[in-house]
Amino acid sequence: MESVNKKVILIAIMMAVLTAFLVFVYIQKATTSPETESYTEVFVAAKTLPAKHLITENDIKQDKVLSKLLNLKAVQNKADIVGKRVKDSIIEGEQILSDRLVDENKMILSYMLPEGKRALSINVNEQIEVANLLRPGDAVDVLVSFDREEVDDGTTKTVFPRTSKTLLQNIEVLALGQEQEVEDTKDKELPKTVTLAVSPEDAEKLTFASEYGVLRLALRPADDKKTIDSKGITRADISNKGVYTAPSSEGQNSANTGQPKQ
Repeated sequence: MESVNKKVILIAIMMAVLTAFLVFVYIQKATTSPETESYTEVFVAAKTLPAKHLITENDIKQDKVLSKLLNLKAVQNKADIVGKRVKDSIIEGEQILSDRLVDENKMILSYMLPEGKRALSINVNEQIEVANLLRPGDAVDVLVSFDREEVDDGTTKTVFPRTSKTLLQNIEVLALGQEQEVEDTKDKELPKTVTLAVSPEDAEKLTFASEYGVLRLALRPADDKKTIDSKGITRADISNKGVYTAPSSEGQNSANTGQPKQ
């Protein structure tokens, strides 16, 4: 009987020690300060940033996140963020990731288009493309020449004379062929197209002119932003003399000197 009591006492002591140990461990965990966790500083969006947005210093802020929650692609240098554009929308508070940013000199064409402009390409040859001397970033004037045309609607005949006119002025060259950056080399390949930045209204004019007229590009001086009021020119403006024939009263043609048939 006495040995049984000793066993019960021994078990009770062991249980008490185990309980005390578990209580100690619980208290230790409960009293551990979260400040002992490791934190890392990172840049996050100060507000929701839409796609293609150009990032400024006011668009980002520095924040601390648990090191274990730091995204491996998070950008931790402000200089690597400011001045770049957002590839995809970034929501407020989201870490700024390197693969969500677009470098200015590596942007696709839609990012480079000025606001309100459209990219429109025209076919070119060496004469149209200023002897292959154009470069992306240059400014050009677009000239168009139309041949003589008669339009008869059954009641009225309208004659459009041969005309050359400055159609568009101070238009930015965006690309030559598929190249947005072209090296100045002697053997530079002649592009098949030139892409221009035009307004929606000018895009309509340029499309019509390229379909029904003959285009030329005139390179502008780098700092010349002036435009002129061009009324165009016809053959009569260059030479007002010509020969035309008119039916005689006897049904025969007679030659006369007068205004040219334009």
